[in-house]
Amino acid sequence: MSKTYYISDCLQAICGMLGDVSKNVFPGHRPEAKGKQMDDMVVVSLPVTIDDQRVQQTTTMRFELIARNKATGVANIPRLQEMLDKLSAKFPMSAGRYSVFKPYVALKGNDGLGFTIWNVQARLVIYMTDSFS
Repeated sequence: MSKTYYISDCLQAICGMLGDVSKNVFPGHRPEAKGKQMDDMVVVSLPVTIDDQRVQQTTTMRFELIARNKATGVANIPRLQEMLDKLSAKFPMSAGRYSVFKPYVALKGNDGLGFTIWNVQARLVIYMTDSFS
């Protein structure tokens, strides 16, 4: 029996919930710096192994909150805090077969490209019971 992973559907569903955190939300990784530069963005990814337990799959979901540093090179803490507050208010998140809960903040810092990143990681459970119907 082959395993099914709902990575694309999961990232699309969760990214769709984050429009008020930033108007720039990306699955997987941040885009290359081309064209008009963004002041902030959110990147949603699944950075670790997906553990398949037949009736559910579990992993960690990472939300990278990214804000352009101020002209002085100092982090834009007020904007990052605003993004964090909006994201935190959404937990626990559920969309169809997906539940994201138990968030914790793991600050990352300056990326060397003019942005500061705050990571929020949370548990993701993907319910698989309908695949046995």
